[in-house]
Amino acid sequence: MRRALGWVLIIHAFAHSSAGVSHRVSEDVWAYTPWMIAVVGYVAAGLGLLRVPTVRRHWKLALLIATIASMHLQVWYRPPWSIPGLAIDLALFIVVLGIQQPRIDAEIDAVEALGASAERHPHVLEMLWGFGVVVLAYVIVVVATRPTSLRWGSTSTEREALLPGDEVFPTDAEYRIDHAITVHASASEVWPWLVQLGQDRGGFYSYDWLERAVGADIHNADRIHAEWQTRRVDDTVFATQPSYLGGRLGRPGWRVEVLQPNRVIGLEKWGTFVLQPIDSTTTRLMVRTRGAGSRSALAFALAPINVFVFEPAHFIMERAMLRGIRARAEGPQS
Repeated sequence: MRRALGWVLIIHAFAHSSAGVSHRVSEDVWAYTPWMIAVVGYVAAGLGLLRVPTVRRHWKLALLIATIASMHLQVWYRPPWSIPGLAIDLALFIVVLGIQQPRIDAEIDAVEALGASAERHPHVLEMLWGFGVVVLAYVIVVVATRPTSLRWGSTSTEREALLPGDEVFPTDAEYRIDHAITVHASASEVWPWLVQLGQDRGGFYSYDWLERAVGADIHNADRIHAEWQTRRVDDTVFATQPSYLGGRLGRPGWRVEVLQPNRVIGLEKWGTFVLQPIDSTTTRLMVRTRGAGSRSALAFALAPINVFVFEPAHFIMERAMLRGIRARAEGPQS
């Protein structure tokens, strides 16, 4: 029962990801803070019930704080649809901290006294406990840095402004990512690098060694190629070579939805790359991603993967891409 409840608390923590993808939560400190506390608190409480050393003595405090934060978030974010969420929060709190607490405490006291050596496979158990500590640390880092990773380099004015290409986004977009960087070059000098995006062209100016490590044959260009300077709406910016994974996935890529030379290129299911001139020698390069934020069962199930896998990876690669474009546009090769 203790182990089952531990996993239930961890699953409940990651179930909060569906609220985290909403910009109404991610962009409001009074909503994001309880969301962050609830996620970390439930993960810590669940790992505590699984007897992970770092948190097993503090699982009750973690559960109490997580429950309070989650209930606050439910009331703030989803009235009147928050009643089921509040019921789940209260039920878990009563069952774990009320009914099952004596048994859980007894098992934790036993492992405190005897250690992992009392178990059948102590070394395996210690490895699993260590993995639990890593998971908790990763969750803390992701939720603490997420406001920055979603809005890296952009200003509040830029995030609220209407930009070229916005017409392809849902008018009620719930999911938002905005990245931006200042390039000390004109828009016409930055544009050729954007046109060259793609596996079959200039790459993505990011960590191409990492892309090759997962099988994508990508090599970043360090000069402008005249033969790659033509793009049209409905073209595809390819992500991989045709033979990637034996061709079982086809050839992934992003369709060009919007194209205004020296101004914007919009890629379906990625976002718009917008060049905003500051003066004749300075340009703001912005990447805007928007999504409708579906509340379907599938979207709910995939939300933890989005928040804890896709977003960190996307941020690392896209930030490197923006810096790579800036370095090339400002360099002598441009």
